[in-house]
Amino acid sequence: MVDVYQAVLGAVSIMILVPVGVVLLHGLLAGRWDAAAISNWRESRRQKAERRRNLQAMRRQRGVPLEQVAANLRRLRGLLTVDEHRSAVHQIGNRVAYDQVLIQASEMLQIEHDLAKHSAGMERNIERLRVEAELERAGVVLSDRRYGQAA
Repeated sequence: MVDVYQAVLGAVSIMILVPVGVVLLHGLLAGRWDAAAISNWRESRRQKAERRRNLQAMRRQRGVPLEQVAANLRRLRGLLTVDEHRSAVHQIGNRVAYDQVLIQASEMLQIEHDLAKHSAGMERNIERLRVEAELERAGVVLSDRRYGQAA
């Protein structure tokens, strides 16, 4: 005897597979699928897969976001400009904190630096300026100046 389940499954599969097969055969014969269309389809699938991987990587991201590091750099940079009336210990502490955040931002963006060396004076200031310029070139906004403000 024929099982009712098998008969229904066979009828449904025929009702689905036959029209799909006809459409595929018609598209193939009509020239709808050439090598360029297939490569475009593969490229779009590859881009979608890459986008999904990037989104998943962003969701799994650990640590402080780059935007927060940039905000800390701007805040500490502002403190360094108005530090002249504070004690020497306070000024040195602010410079060390600024250098540490510069190092953190440089490592996040894979920018080479020599701030970890025990240098002082003019050499350290030059390296600090160079790293700031590299960060600005990488897209990190370090200045609080807005459009129309004087430099």
